[in-house]
Amino acid sequence: MHRRAISSALGSAALVLVCAMTAPVMAQTDEQRAGARSLATDGATAFNEGRFKDAVDLFSKAESLVHAPPHLLFIARANTKLGQLVKAREAYLKIGREQLSPNSPQAFRDAQAAASRELAAIEHKIGSLAVKVEGAPDAKDLQIDGNAIPSVLVGASQPIDPGEHHLEAVATGFRAQPKTIKVADGEKASVTIKLEVDPTAASPAMASTPGAPGAASPAAMTSPGAAPPPGMPAPTPDTGTGGGSAGMRIGAYSAFGLGAIGIGVGTVFLLKASSNRSKADDLCKLPPDNHCDPTRKAEIDGYDSDADSAQTLAIVGYAVGGAAVATGVLLLVLDKPSSEAKSAHITPWIGLGQAGVSGRF
Repeated sequence: MHRRAISSALGSAALVLVCAMTAPVMAQTDEQRAGARSLATDGATAFNEGRFKDAVDLFSKAESLVHAPPHLLFIARANTKLGQLVKAREAYLKIGREQLSPNSPQAFRDAQAAASRELAAIEHKIGSLAVKVEGAPDAKDLQIDGNAIPSVLVGASQPIDPGEHHLEAVATGFRAQPKTIKVADGEKASVTIKLEVDPTAASPAMASTPGAPGAASPAAMTSPGAAPPPGMPAPTPDTGTGGGSAGMRIGAYSAFGLGAIGIGVGTVFLLKASSNRSKADDLCKLPPDNHCDPTRKAEIDGYDSDADSAQTLAIVGYAVGGAAVATGVLLLVLDKPSSEAKSAHITPWIGLGQAGVSGRF
C-alpha cells in the first residue's frame, strides 16, 4: 500500500512537470524542464528507498528549476522522516498559502490538501526552546546544533525539533561550557548559559613581551609615583570628578545604534503581523454573517500563523531595542561627573509596539 502511494505521488510529480512545460509565465527552457523532471523522478525514488536526505536535496534542486507544490510536499515529507519537523512545517505552510488558479493541475490541488492533513499530524510534536545567555557585557554569539542564532532571538522562545540539541555561546574574553538539552514532543523548554571570564584570554595591557627591549615591567607600570617607561605618556591624574571615559561614550553610542536596530526590526515585524492578520480577516467577510471561506481554511490558518510569529518577533525586537537604549543612557549617565551621576536615575519601559526610557539626568 505504501509503495502504491509513493508511485502515485511520483506520477503526480511527473504530471506537474508536464504541465509546467506549457506555462509561459515560468519561462523555463526545455533543458530546465527536462532537468527538473529527472531530478523529481530521482528524488521520489530516493524517498521510496528511505534515502530522505537525498530526497530533500533532489526535490530542492527540482523546485529551483520548476516550481510545483508536489516538490515541496516531498521535501516536507522527507524532512518529517528525518525528524526535522520545523523545516517540514515551513514547507507545508508554503504549500497551504499558495493561491492556486482555477486551471491549476489536479496534482497541485492534491498536494495542497495533503499538506493540510500532514501538517496537522506534526504540529503538536514541535517543541519550543528559549536560550538565555548571561555574564558578558558585550555582544554574544549563540549556536544551536552548529547554526548561528540571530541576536534578536537570544532569550526568546523559538520552535525546535524534538530530540537532543547542542548549545554553545561565546563572547570576546569570555567562555562557557557547551550544554546539551533534550526536548520532548511538544515540550516548551528553556535553558540559561552563563559566560565566565576566560583567564587564558590575552589582555591588551600585557601585549608586550616581558624582557623585550623597551618593555615595561608590571612593577614599573603599577607602582605609585613611578616614572613611566620611555616612550609611554604620563598617566592622567585622577581628579575624582567622574568617568570622563571615551570608552563609555563609544559604548553608549553603540548601544543606541543597537537599540535603533531592535526597534526597527520590531516595527517591521509588527507591520508584517498586521498585514497577515488583515489578509486573514479579508477571507472571513463572506455575506450574510461575515463567515470564513471554508475552501480557503488552509490559507487563512497560514496567514494567522505568520501573523502570530511576526508579532512574537516584533515583541522581541522592541524588548531588545528598549534594553539597548536604556543601557546607552546609563553609560552616558555614568560618564558624567560623580555629583551629577548620583542625582540621575533612569527607568526603561517596554510595551507592545513601543519601548523607551524615562528618568532624570
